[in-house]
Amino acid sequence: MRVRAFSTGRVRPKHGTRGVRRYLPGGWSDETLPVNVFLIEHPAGLCLFDTGERAEAARRGYFPWWHPYFRLARFEAGEADEAAPQLRALGLDPQDVRWVVLSHLHTDHVGGLKGFAHADVVVHAPEWNRARGLGGRIRGYLPQRWPRGVSPRPVELDGPGVGPFACSHDLVADRSLLLVPLPGHTPDHVGLLVGAERPTHLLAGDAFEDTAELERTAPAVAAFCRERGVAVLTTHGLGPDGRV
Repeated sequence: MRVRAFSTGRVRPKHGTRGVRRYLPGGWSDETLPVNVFLIEHPAGLCLFDTGERAEAARRGYFPWWHPYFRLARFEAGEADEAAPQLRALGLDPQDVRWVVLSHLHTDHVGGLKGFAHADVVVHAPEWNRARGLGGRIRGYLPQRWPRGVSPRPVELDGPGVGPFACSHDLVADRSLLLVPLPGHTPDHVGLLVGAERPTHLLAGDAFEDTAELERTAPAVAAFCRERGVAVLTTHGLGPDGRV
């Protein structure tokens, strides 16, 4: 299986990581981070892990003015940066994507969904429930922006564990694509472990920002990946192919 990474634009954070001053106007960092998505070329079909952001997110008024969460980052992207156009640029047809796996439902992970309404969109059931309705809006989700015609398939992680992961969901029924729990960024955030007998990649979404955070917050996962030679790829990873 081949794993491809590409960025659906950039996100510019605030300078500071703590304190109320982050919520005031200005104070933007000089550096930007990528908004990565990952395509797995599986023998049974193409699988897209997260869909990145949409171009509309760069426009004034797209996000709720009242929510402090949306004062902490500014997205910079055009229509050509969205996931579906990027697949076409790679010579691939977005209609050939069989599965879309969502690590969680924050805007920069579901923004490109509109291009994949035909796919089997898989989301952890508790995350789906957490993101819906007024409660979801208060928590910083955008259920009102969910594209029409896209129906998710909520799943439970009720399969056997692997390595440091206590449970899993087998996407393809051959344990080559396993949804595994990676809570923290959201309580029900998941990752995707790629590879059956010998995993090759852990697609980690926003579970970790860098190697130091991985070692600090999930030492068992870090040890598993290090000992097995598993590449850890994240949404905002700056290394080759989105590595932490």
